[in-house]
Amino acid sequence: MSKNSVISDFVPGMIAGTINAIVCIVSAMALAALIFTGPLAEYLPQGIGILLLGTVIFAVLSALTATYPLIFSAPQDIPIAILALMAATVAAGMGGEMTGEQLYRFIFVAIGLTSILVGMFFYILGRFRLGKLVRYIPFPVVGGFLAGTGWLIVKFSFAMMTDLDLSLANMVILFEKNIFNQWFPGFVFAVVLLLATRRFSHYLLTPGILFGSIALFYMVMFAWGFSYTALEANGHLLGPFPDGGLFPGLPFEYVSRFRWDLFIVHLPAIGTMMILNAVAVLFNYSGLELIVKEDFDLNKELRLTGYNNMVAGLAGTPAGYMTLSETSMSYNLGARSRLPSIVVAVFCTVTLIFGAKVLSIFPKVILGGLLLNLGLEFLMEWLYDTRKRLQKTDYTVIALILIVIGSIGFLEGIVLGLLMSIVLFVINYSKVEVIKYQLTGKTFSSNVERSSHLKQILDDHGDEIYILPLQGFIFFGTANRLLQQVQMRQEDSDLGPLHYLVFDFRHVTGLDSSAINSFNKLQIMAENSRFRVLLCGLQAEMESQLKIEGLISKDHTIIQVFDDLDHGLEWCEEQIILTVLPDAGDVARTDKGDSFKEKFPQIAEYFDTRKIPAGTAIINQGENPGGITFIESGQITVELKTNTGKKIRLKTLGPGTVVGEVSLYLGTKASASVLANTECKVFFLARENFERMNLEAPEKAAELHSYIVKLLSDRLAGSNATIQALMR
Repeated sequence: MSKNSVISDFVPGMIAGTINAIVCIVSAMALAALIFTGPLAEYLPQGIGILLLGTVIFAVLSALTATYPLIFSAPQDIPIAILALMAATVAAGMGGEMTGEQLYRFIFVAIGLTSILVGMFFYILGRFRLGKLVRYIPFPVVGGFLAGTGWLIVKFSFAMMTDLDLSLANMVILFEKNIFNQWFPGFVFAVVLLLATRRFSHYLLTPGILFGSIALFYMVMFAWGFSYTALEANGHLLGPFPDGGLFPGLPFEYVSRFRWDLFIVHLPAIGTMMILNAVAVLFNYSGLELIVKEDFDLNKELRLTGYNNMVAGLAGTPAGYMTLSETSMSYNLGARSRLPSIVVAVFCTVTLIFGAKVLSIFPKVILGGLLLNLGLEFLMEWLYDTRKRLQKTDYTVIALILIVIGSIGFLEGIVLGLLMSIVLFVINYSKVEVIKYQLTGKTFSSNVERSSHLKQILDDHGDEIYILPLQGFIFFGTANRLLQQVQMRQEDSDLGPLHYLVFDFRHVTGLDSSAINSFNKLQIMAENSRFRVLLCGLQAEMESQLKIEGLISKDHTIIQVFDDLDHGLEWCEEQIILTVLPDAGDVARTDKGDSFKEKFPQIAEYFDTRKIPAGTAIINQGENPGGITFIESGQITVELKTNTGKKIRLKTLGPGTVVGEVSLYLGTKASASVLANTECKVFFLARENFERMNLEAPEKAAELHSYIVKLLSDRLAGSNATIQALMR
């Protein structure tokens, strides 16, 4: 970075860093209050210290390792909510068996362990490039968990302000005068902050409302005759805090007596929290990409986030990741360096060491209001904002998970969420049409060119061939629809009897056991109704599955396998022709037509006569053919080789056709290869002879050009007919 850019970034970087620091310090207090309440209330100073220490660690690591200079990470609310639930559950379950200090030591170590587990989870996702798997979690399930997290935060906010659980049993008590006065101002503050931030967007809005509310609190309390000492004594303030700093120490000294049995019980909730964190990371980086107009390597970011969380865990601080709000705010203020992260680290370090006295004057009701605002934000986003964007089914899933979490418990909500994930997958995937489209031999044919007489036969009998191109994963939710579709075709008297059922598996990703069972039923149906089943384009794994089930074997005549749809259709067409014309001989022959030399005797001198042995390449893909080849007798195949090495048959042609004309007219290399299936007699018109013919015999050359244009037009018409059939 140049000297000028450093100077120009200093002011916006300092402003952004200062505002972020204020937000982070207040957030540290609010998030600490989520965990360190009830039996842990006396350890709130240590809890604030844990959150501040975590903020310092993530800020420093962001400044040192972030792939984008402005990326800022900090401890997050989702893991804090789960840890708060763990603390409350352990405290309630242990009763008098665990002292406040023992509970504090347990939670301190649990916080660090949780961060290490989150870090390992993130690293594994990034290391093995599994970040994209997070995208497969149904959106409403994620929404349900996050709405449930919001409700937990709302409950904890009331518990902090009133020392009462937010429940139906306590509803009457909450509206008693003394209790009402404890939570209602915080509720008003939370609602005002919520409405203001949703209505207006400015980086000074939240700090302004916060400091204004603190000033208003003291003005009102002093007007009512409360002194600072009285406010402190009556529990209206966070303080008094013990003398000294807020640094909590490190959790290593408490590991030896850690209650692993209590921690393991909460692993399902921690696992859910890991997934929610991964989703949040994905959302945040997707949002940042839109803001800064740069792409990020999600797997790399997951690895870095994993490292940072493992380091934070060793210090006993909560899990965290990139915060979109603080990062985007720095960007909007014009900062472009790592300075904001450094400023946050400095401010939080100073607060950690010297800030106990300052933080102790913070009104408890404002802190509770901040927590309540956070919980309401979750609920508004996932209950209110989504009501019109989501389908009723998806919205119902969110509501159900929230109700279970709120009325029964978070673990029960996890179980319901997992079940709903499975149900949603089945429902949604079942809606994906496994049959891409329906074709018949009359509307879609192989790439083998045949005589007009044979074409007419195939057209007359085309409805005997029923073609079903398939797609996606075929499982019990979709396999039955295949059977139903075949039954409907059999019952359609307008189309006549079904003789050949052709499946194209080119776009099928897999089969489950129920799908294979459906094909067993299909085999029985085919035997009873006397039609053949063709399986085209099977992947090796699917073919192996069907062989194990005995559906594919050398002796099997009902079900046959072909490499691709084209060769399967060719076989069906040949069977029809041989049934109608038992003595047809070469069923692939085309109309012979007039000899080129007979059709264009005046320009015969420009042609070279050649004999091409069977299996020989007439034109090689990617090479210049050097002229036009006219097929006098024999059969050729136009073949395309893909980048993966796979060969695709584009067309099989006979006498009367031309190849190499496009390369000659356009001056390009051949886009496909042309192979002689049988011994072929051809006439070759070299480029130099072609140019000489145009000069010496322009009238006959024009006839030749017209002839070639006619052939190209016929091919184009055939391609258009195929496209129309596929678009029906």
